[in-house]
Amino acid sequence: MAKRVLVIGGGPAGLSAARTLGRLGIPTLLVEREDRLGGRPVLEDYHTLIPRRMTPSQVLGPYVEEVNNSQTVEVKLGTEVVGCEGSAPNFKVRLSNGEEHEVAAIVVATGFKHFDARRKGELGYGIFPDVITNLELEQMFSREGKLYKPSNGQLPQRVAFVFCVGSRDRQLGVTNVHCCRYGCALSGLQASEIREKYPEVDVFCYYMDVRTYGTWEYPFYWEPQEKFGVRYVRGRIAEITYSPSDGRLRIKHEDTIVKRPAEIPVDLVVLVLGMEPSEGTKKVAQILGLAQDPDSQFLVPAEESGSNVLSSKAGVFIAGACKGPIDIESSLSEGEAAAVEAVSFIGAKVAV
Repeated sequence: MAKRVLVIGGGPAGLSAARTLGRLGIPTLLVEREDRLGGRPVLEDYHTLIPRRMTPSQVLGPYVEEVNNSQTVEVKLGTEVVGCEGSAPNFKVRLSNGEEHEVAAIVVATGFKHFDARRKGELGYGIFPDVITNLELEQMFSREGKLYKPSNGQLPQRVAFVFCVGSRDRQLGVTNVHCCRYGCALSGLQASEIREKYPEVDVFCYYMDVRTYGTWEYPFYWEPQEKFGVRYVRGRIAEITYSPSDGRLRIKHEDTIVKRPAEIPVDLVVLVLGMEPSEGTKKVAQILGLAQDPDSQFLVPAEESGSNVLSSKAGVFIAGACKGPIDIESSLSEGEAAAVEAVSFIGAKVAV
């Protein structure tokens, strides 16, 4: 009987793992809880992906097409893993559709969820319609192709990005002290896109400090300021309120450069959300018995290994945002690495 690999999750990391396994001729079962591949909310909600400024369909479309057309990859949509018995290389998994499958190895790529900004009530999300998230801004760009105030459909004259909402925040406890990694860069891109298309709109970025990793520093931090005139303000946001007198929002903050409180009127506030482990990640961790970070609840690699894709359980490999905040390119790379580790583990002969 052919040795089969189960991939849990059809986002960037899971797609990459399944595509790699398919190319190697390994029988593969890909299980995705949503009704389509590509990850949530990537394909439908994002307009442009960092760092290459490509559309989601350009980046992930080829992966989806190849996986769907693979001779050795079986895709189960709208399906979850609900149980698992045995150990590698003899796992027996139960799916939510009632099926049972025997697999020799498992790749977990269950992704993340965005922080719920309602937990930061002082920022006004869910209270004031013109306080939106960076994801909702992307939806404006991708679905409607324009910038507007949700309250009245008009073009805002002043837009403010608020960094690290649900990230690096000790007020939320130890569960949200990590950096989301993508927020500073994506905000720089979004701010630049606004200024490029609407040069009459003023754009501010409120930050604690800016973390644009590696080669992202110039295109997503310096270029927005030097080329597009985006204004960066180092400050802590105390509260966002609404003024009925002029119909504008007020950002009350402490400018930590000049060390004094300040308040400015704006028309649209964009909250840059942090990342948390998805519910699927938490469920799979319990089902498979995988180690999780005691604070964030993200999955953690095996302590005795230098590899980032070996889990705490033999025969189970982890890739992408189920382990913590990560960008899409790195998720794709980790999916490939996890697939190769799975093939090595089961000792399968690959197609030549």
